[in-house]
Amino acid sequence: MSTLDDDIRKTLANGDASYDLDREEGVFRQMAILFHGKMRWMAIAVTIESIVFAVLIVLAAIEFFRTDDTKWQIFYATGILLLALLLVLVKLWGWMQMNRYAIHREIKRLELRIVELGEPKKQ
Repeated sequence: MSTLDDDIRKTLANGDASYDLDREEGVFRQMAILFHGKMRWMAIAVTIESIVFAVLIVLAAIEFFRTDDTKWQIFYATGILLLALLLVLVKLWGWMQMNRYAIHREIKRLELRIVELGEPKKQ
């Protein structure tokens, strides 16, 4: 093992590594972060797609219960399933992006902590 690993373990064991829970971000804050930066246009497009898919699911469900023809019921049921699948995929993309940003922030925090450990202590 390297000395850096040993230093990190010692620091964590001594309780010197303070973890500030106030710096944790909630889900709504993480969702808001999606709309900043380079991928902003993609987040806006995904949000619009989500709304469109949800509206189409509701319309297909209404038409499913209105029609008496079995062929059209199968058509609308298939549409509902496919649109629901697309909606899930779009939401999954959003959650993956939020997770990506959270991991990026944690890596930056670790980098800062490692730099702090490497600096000579001032007395």
